[in-house]
Amino acid sequence: MALKLIATDMDGTLLTDADKSFDRELFDSLLKQMDEQGITFVVASGNQYAKLRQYMEGFHGRGIAYIAENGAYIADDSGDILISGFKKATVEKIIRVLDEFPQIGYIISAHSGAYLPQERAEPITKLIREHLEFMGADFPHEVDYFTFMNRFYPGTKVIESLDEVGEDVVVKFALQTRRRDLEVVLKQLVEKLPPEVVPVASGFGAIDLISRGVNKGSALKWFGERQGIDPSEMIAFGDNSNDLEMLKLVGEGIAMENATDLVKSAADTVIGSNEDGAVLTYIQQKLSHAVS
Repeated sequence: MALKLIATDMDGTLLTDADKSFDRELFDSLLKQMDEQGITFVVASGNQYAKLRQYMEGFHGRGIAYIAENGAYIADDSGDILISGFKKATVEKIIRVLDEFPQIGYIISAHSGAYLPQERAEPITKLIREHLEFMGADFPHEVDYFTFMNRFYPGTKVIESLDEVGEDVVVKFALQTRRRDLEVVLKQLVEKLPPEVVPVASGFGAIDLISRGVNKGSALKWFGERQGIDPSEMIAFGDNSNDLEMLKLVGEGIAMENATDLVKSAADTVIGSNEDGAVLTYIQQKLSHAVS
């Protein structure tokens, strides 16, 4: 069947690790070709919608769709399309569980922005700084944690109480732990969290708490139905376990060379790494083949 949609994860897939970049000139050319061929480009990530818009600065108004927050937030150039949030009672249950893990930093990601509990500001900032230093990334060392976190979670508000979230719809909890502790923490969270909440590793010691049944795959399926696009007419790229449902859904699921073994085993194709621009190279080949 004809290719009608291309979806890609960002961290570890489209973006390089250190400076979170991609070949913007090549992407601009490919986006023009996709428009000419009637192919929709979808950014599918665990990141906030606001952060994804930052990554795609310069390409707004070009028909890009966004699946943010691991499927809990769908938007396009027209604005919000679908928001799948937690019930307030579920949010309170999650907070009680996280109280048992004081070493973990976390951000509460909601429709209107991100909320950083005051007591978690130091742990999450420290852990992210350690990761960035390990990756050799360039980042501001002498700024306060509020300024630092706003670089990664635009619109972050520091709160002292959950009451300050008010009526805002919480779509995800973004946790940060040490990479070496990831598997242990994941197992403990699975045992302690309510059944309607699923912890998913999203790379580099990060864990996202999302609603059961909400993931990149379910969001992409819903978006495809809305656009009249069958999953067999889609391809998708990913590298981590939060990409699994998406890669299994589409006609061709593509794993990165740097992907986890689990993701590679679930994919139809394995290509080069995020560091050598493999996603855009593969898209270029696909688009060239479509018109030949």
